[in-house]
Amino acid sequence: MSSGSPAVAIVTDSTCDIPPAIAESLGIRVVPALLTLDGTTFEDGLGLTRSEFYRRLPSLARPAQTASPSPHAFQSTYDSAFSAGAQSVVSIHASSRLSGIFNAASHAAKAFGDRVVALDGQHVSMAPGFQAVVAAEATRDGAPFEAVVRLAEKAREAVRLVAMIDTLEYLKRSGRVTWVRAGLGDLLRVKLLIAVVDGLVKRIDHIRTKARALERLDSIARSWGASDRLAILHSGVPQEAQALGERLRELTPLPPVFADVTPLIGAHVGPGSLGLTALLAQG
Repeated sequence: MSSGSPAVAIVTDSTCDIPPAIAESLGIRVVPALLTLDGTTFEDGLGLTRSEFYRRLPSLARPAQTASPSPHAFQSTYDSAFSAGAQSVVSIHASSRLSGIFNAASHAAKAFGDRVVALDGQHVSMAPGFQAVVAAEATRDGAPFEAVVRLAEKAREAVRLVAMIDTLEYLKRSGRVTWVRAGLGDLLRVKLLIAVVDGLVKRIDHIRTKARALERLDSIARSWGASDRLAILHSGVPQEAQALGERLRELTPLPPVFADVTPLIGAHVGPGSLGLTALLAQG
């Protein structure tokens, strides 16, 4: 192991929305997902900023296309971690019930035997992102492999995610959510509130105005009780995210993390959406 390198490397993917500065400071390796806009394919976070994506999204000639990283991309990342001195890898990803990313990571992990474990984060965005952050902080502090895995799994049970989708137009276009096709998609002017439960997106309410929807987000966040960490998620509306963060600042001991939602989610929820991820206090 090279001097200063943690024995356990943490890998995740770009859909987990960890802000680059945080990922870099903790040594988290992020495998980019793929995004195709009007025939041009980008690696998420490279060659196209997220703010630019949300500016372009309403005017695209064709719906944005998204794809998971390949197993080869994960295998290359694991190889790189071992070459840098890691003895083992913990790879944490979005819900396997919503994305093929975990399956790609699991397939790649098989080539490394018990040196790589892939964990299904059972959530999306900063919910698995916080799991990776907790794991990376543990590795930085010298925790052994088994302890890092246990801490990540404990964090998985303690994360919560709720979001407000500003328009249902993009969900309706994607056709990926059956309950939108079943009728609610006709009410395109409502603000839809969703949560991730047991690895799946669940509709929890629909509200006519954004102001009332934000009040409901506030209420839900407060109902969770004490949180160790809070992330404010948004799709192209940073000022609204900042305002929501100020509103909820008192709920956690640390300043909120602000995350532009990955285009792989944004392609389906559209611009203007806001969400919250909390890591509940674990005592």
